[in-house]
Amino acid sequence: MFAIDWKTPHLWRRTNGERRAVAPALAGDVEADVAIVGGGFTGLSPALTLVEAGVSVVLLEGNEIGSAASGRNNGLVIPHHSKATPAEMAEAVGPVHGERYNALVAGAARQAFALMEKHAIAAHGVQRGWMQPAHTEEALARARRFHDEWRAFGCDVEWLDGDAMSAALGTPYRGGWRAREGGHVNPFALVQGLARAAEAAGVRLFENSKVTALVREGERWRLRSGAGSVLARKVLLATNALTGRIWPKLGEAVIPLQVYQVATKPLSHNLRAAILKDDPAVSDMRRDMRYFHYDADGRLVTGGTLATWRDARRRGLAQSSAMVGRVFPQLGEAPELEDYWEGVFGLVPDRKPRLMRLAPGLVFAGIYSGRGVALSLALGREVGAWLAEQRRDADMPLPVTDLRRVPGHALAVEVARRIHPLHKLRDRLDGV
Repeated sequence: MFAIDWKTPHLWRRTNGERRAVAPALAGDVEADVAIVGGGFTGLSPALTLVEAGVSVVLLEGNEIGSAASGRNNGLVIPHHSKATPAEMAEAVGPVHGERYNALVAGAARQAFALMEKHAIAAHGVQRGWMQPAHTEEALARARRFHDEWRAFGCDVEWLDGDAMSAALGTPYRGGWRAREGGHVNPFALVQGLARAAEAAGVRLFENSKVTALVREGERWRLRSGAGSVLARKVLLATNALTGRIWPKLGEAVIPLQVYQVATKPLSHNLRAAILKDDPAVSDMRRDMRYFHYDADGRLVTGGTLATWRDARRRGLAQSSAMVGRVFPQLGEAPELEDYWEGVFGLVPDRKPRLMRLAPGLVFAGIYSGRGVALSLALGREVGAWLAEQRRDADMPLPVTDLRRVPGHALAVEVARRIHPLHKLRDRLDGV
């Protein structure tokens, strides 16, 4: 497992506008129609959908709400696939699922901001578009395909030439596109707000309640945690990259990737007028991750990954400071960064989420490969309807499969952890 410091307050936690009390740990034996393991977006979104459908729900979170990826990511809200065009997605999963899944992704950001408004979640949501700039001619042609296919699908997108994109971002690019329904949030505040809404709706939520056993008892499942247990007809495992050993071989379905996030000090109004004008969310098309947005106080938030994590804080701050200085010379050669925190997200080689039926009444949903904020909320609503028996397997936006392990999982994990220097080298060979 990764040695992540879950407790030390980081930027998102310190600037969180949601103030809810930590739920108690599970004690004693309780029953529910559905038990959900994992209190991130993938657990909370279906929990809300289920209770709204009259289904009783118990949700167990092993640490505290927001401790893992849902509360520690960069906060980009993106209505676009990870890597694929809509046509490529339809080819990969077939025309029926392709149409549904493309529609799910296209509307995911819009749904996320609507959910925040519905439940009055103080997550500093900014819906002023997500921009994907291109740094090479090859990337520019790829970006054009993204734009043209989503436009044909009916999405609210805009093409920007090199001058327009460079002026909008305050740094040179060859052009790119904007999805106007995208944006950014404080993800810790968002997941806290969802937990508040779920509790108010009737979800019985228990924190610091790590599930240690999952066994079949007749037609139901018994989940054991500390001094208590839950007996439920159905179970959703929403544990994503931190699945561990709760179910045999399930950990081999996901590649966990450790990343870090950093933030500058709040920038002046003059600098913010020249850099990321109009406060968009941005992630470019380099192989080495490069993404930016402002927080509510005008800090520039970005991040990255490392091939090895010895002395990670010092190295991550130095690496990001140098990168930010290169991209935005208006900030100086090595701008000071005041925040650093780490997290883990899940990915798979084909970059498509998983819906897996592991046993009768036991399902897994998740793995978003860097698109988790918007996509997990949207897919979670579908999963909730599925568990409430308002959807059949055939109605879901992606195929429901048996357990799908990543081929050569142990090697794939090591490659994902160590490939960062190769990505940086290939970007340099591209001249960027």
